[in-house]
Amino acid sequence: MEIYSNDEQQVEALQRFLKENGLAMLAGLVIGLGGLYGFRQYQEHQLEQLEAQSTAYNQLLEDVQKPDSDKEAWLVSAKNFVDENQSSSYAALTALLSAKEAVLKKDFAMAETQLRWVVTNSKEAEVVALAQLRLARVEAEQAKYKEALATLEVTMPAAFAAQQNELKGDVWLKSGDEVKAKAAYKAAQLVTEMGKNPLLDVKLNELAHVAG
Repeated sequence: MEIYSNDEQQVEALQRFLKENGLAMLAGLVIGLGGLYGFRQYQEHQLEQLEAQSTAYNQLLEDVQKPDSDKEAWLVSAKNFVDENQSSSYAALTALLSAKEAVLKKDFAMAETQLRWVVTNSKEAEVVALAQLRLARVEAEQAKYKEALATLEVTMPAAFAAQQNELKGDVWLKSGDEVKAKAAYKAAQLVTEMGKNPLLDVKLNELAHVAG
């Protein structure tokens, strides 16, 4: 079970959206509030902060993708960015990136810390759901099956129902319970468009011998 697979495109979409629209969207909100209350000085300060956050985040994103980047130094820079911008959406995405890099280094404790931070601090339900899915994968990778299943026993946006149930099936299967694994896979299949997840069909076929 790969820790980072199914939700990678969703994270990349969020990153692209913030990179292309985040600053303009937030700036528009600040300008609107500034015009409403006449807080011109406050408005200018907030815009400067937003621009600085956007620039720093985009730099982190570029640096981590460089083949010759110093990942240890990058993780330190990323942690500093998160610590200094905890209320920003960019902080949550940076923490997700940090968790991914930690997993690649097999530093699962750091990955868990970063993902739990996102779950606790992000205000976007979709970002929280992504962090919960990844946290469950990290826990399962360490054979923490009870913890992984507990992490998945939360309400997520409807768009994540298929991934949530499929991951439950993966965890149940790794823990040795084929009956519950099959039930979870079937629940995922019910909310998956026909032909959209052939791997899920393979998983169910492999459990065809299991009653239920």
